[in-house]
This record gives sequence, structure tokens and C-alpha cells, in this order.
Amino acid sequence: MVEKIKGLLQKINFIEIDMELHKQILVSIPSDNKTQIKTIIAKIADQKQQITDLRQQIKKIDVSEYNKIITIEKAAETFRQISKDKKFVQVNTLNESGVCFITFNDGTQIDCLVTAKEENGNWTVLTLDGETKEYRSGLIQ
Repeated sequence: MVEKIKGLLQKINFIEIDMELHKQILVSIPSDNKTQIKTIIAKIADQKQQITDLRQQIKKIDVSEYNKIITIEKAAETFRQISKDKKFVQVNTLNESGVCFITFNDGTQIDCLVTAKEENGNWTVLTLDGETKEYRSGLIQ
């Protein structure tokens, strides 16, 4: 069951990447080329539907895993919104290094999906539980 969900998540990831490429193509099409614009928009709409269908398959297999995915996606969006106004000097992701955590001055660690340090020493993190948190400078080792 876990392998099936992993496979579905991989499919979703590939479709999302392809969809982003199509969005970039859409922006580059001259506005007078209505036929090509309609074709690309239809392709993007189809990809969105494919993602919705794959998510529903995950939900049928394991509702709790589906809920966890949705929670993390919402937190990732919150993280993106918070990040718009920040200038990070250090970013670490679980995907990138296989290990991602912050360590507080008291030695406590929190495992994360993303950690990002600002120029002023403040940290913004996305936890494994799907929470976006901010910590002021001096709390993190």
C-alpha cells in the first residue's frame, strides 16, 4: 500500500513539473496565436484533473496519508507566502540533503522539510507535521 501511494505521488510530481513547463510555454505564446493558447490551456486543465484524480486514488487507499499530504501542501503555500518578503542566506531541504532539522540552544531538535535562515539570523521552517514556524535570531544554534 505504501509503495502504491509513493508511485501515485511520483506521478503527481511529474505532472506538476510538466504543468509548470506548459505554463511557461503559455506565457511565451504570442497573444494573437489563439489556437495554440487554447491547446496549452486545455493541456493544463487536463493535467490539473489528472492530479485531482490521483489524489482521490490516494484518499481511497489511505485517508490519513491523504490528509497529511493536504496539510503539508497548505503549509508549503504558507511558507512560500511568508518567504516572499524575506531574504534567505541559507536554505536546507529534506529532498536536497536527506537530512533537515534545526537545533535549539537547549539541544532540542525539530525535523523539518525546509529550514531557511534570514540575513538577520531569524529562521523560517516547514516541519514534517506540516507546520510553518518562525523563530527569532538567537534561539537556534
